[in-house]
Amino acid sequence: MREAARHRLAVHAAARALSGSAVVISHQSAVVLHKLPTWGLDLGRVHVTRTKRGRGRILAGTSHHVGALPKTAMTTTEGLITTTAARAVIESACTAQYEAAVVLCDAALRQKLVTKAELQEVLDWMSGWPGSGTALAAVAFADQRAESVGESRLRVLMDTHGLPTPELQVVVHLDDGIVARVDFLFRQQRVIVEFDGLVKYRDQAIDVVMREKRRENQLRAAGYLVIRVDWDDLDHPERLVRRIRQAFAMAASAAKTVANS
Repeated sequence: MREAARHRLAVHAAARALSGSAVVISHQSAVVLHKLPTWGLDLGRVHVTRTKRGRGRILAGTSHHVGALPKTAMTTTEGLITTTAARAVIESACTAQYEAAVVLCDAALRQKLVTKAELQEVLDWMSGWPGSGTALAAVAFADQRAESVGESRLRVLMDTHGLPTPELQVVVHLDDGIVARVDFLFRQQRVIVEFDGLVKYRDQAIDVVMREKRRENQLRAAGYLVIRVDWDDLDHPERLVRRIRQAFAMAASAAKTVANS
């Protein structure tokens, strides 16, 4: 967040310095102005696109890209001429790793700044650009139901390691009319994966903690095995995937025991 805030200040400073030039704030810099997450993106330089002839260059900490921009690819954000959210997402996805590109696409869809059709339209325009294959794959995999950077990263991790595709943000009906909304449900395996994010139990009020514990106990009583994942787990993918696969095996064994009893 602090890095994005610093970048925003740098963007406005660069825009003042370039006042009068035919430039449009673009790429990661436009992503920042559109208030999208910047996890995994390089914010080391301000990015602008020059719409008149010239050549790309880096000048005073600003990357100057050169290219035609249709009017439909431009908008005004924070008083500056920028690329649209869809254009900024695809430009940035072309320069990012796949995981970061998915995080960005998920967030843009979740915040309703773009639609998949709009992202695909930009991709069609930018066909053949360096990195467009990464952007194409990220758009295809993107899902607006991922509610955070962590959930998007977890989606990529599970898919990359060959786990079955889970259902996202599913309402599970329990006994006595109780319902629970879960982050990821492996329905066939009867395993639920919950992403904890930045909130730790020690930071929550005791009633919130106890309510969450009761919810988890109700899910287990209904025959689901629940796994909780946090940010540290994402840095140890093999270990996490092993935990999830072990949960699949445990749930299958428990179901077999119940069936034979």
